[in-house]
Amino acid sequence: MIRLALVTAVAFSLTAGTGQPPQSEASQALLALAAKYLTSYDRQFSAVVSEERYEQSGHGPKGVVTGHRLLRSDLLLVNSGEAGSLCFRDVYEVDGKAIRDRNQRLMDLFQHPTGDAIDQATKIREEGARFNIGTLSRTVNDPTMALAFLRDVNQRRSIFDLAGESTVNGVRTRVLRFREDSQPRLIGTPDESPASGRFWIDQGTGRIVRTELVLSAREARGTITVTYGPQEKLAGLWVPVRMEERYAVGSTQTIDCVATYSNFRQFNVTVR
Repeated sequence: MIRLALVTAVAFSLTAGTGQPPQSEASQALLALAAKYLTSYDRQFSAVVSEERYEQSGHGPKGVVTGHRLLRSDLLLVNSGEAGSLCFRDVYEVDGKAIRDRNQRLMDLFQHPTGDAIDQATKIREEGARFNIGTLSRTVNDPTMALAFLRDVNQRRSIFDLAGESTVNGVRTRVLRFREDSQPRLIGTPDESPASGRFWIDQGTGRIVRTELVLSAREARGTITVTYGPQEKLAGLWVPVRMEERYAVGSTQTIDCVATYSNFRQFNVTVR
């Protein structure tokens, strides 16, 4: 198996770098609005669990199907403070077959934490990653990962520019493009390639409506697009409802994935 880890480490809130690159006044205004929105968002989106339906399809040369898998998991997103949200996936069903008794072990870890709750949750996440198809090792399928680049403490690490307007889920948005410009990278890859992507932002409220994150590692490349939508159960909070991924390894392999999220629940948790 080829081991091309698109991410080897995620180190949020690293402020060392080149300093804030020059931005246009319009970009600066939109960045400030988005940062303010995320500060409030992180407080509200403090501990949310949802059910994930995650379908993966692999293709080889000439589009030959090389694999298919359907995973069902509990996805837990926990706000860890300045570092933003931490994402943990607990797979309970693979291709219609239960792989364990379904319980709330991730929620139990954080509602009744021990000193190594984060380590235990990370092991559960890594345990689930082995069900991903293809020869590309990856742990970047986190629907909120792109938001790290928009947080106020990290904005100086990237170059941003406006890229037009677009309507998403009935919301008129400004499209903000970015490319990482500092090291160490927020998302580590074997060759330290910079991340890039786009954000679709409601210019009236700063609400994030869609994100796109592009990562590369040697001959591998991944694009992760996440669409947000309002959830009545969470007092109308906009949360990830669909994640689309495409990974390519040279010209020999592509992996397409679609994840959808439902049954959102919020609970009280403290993470240090």
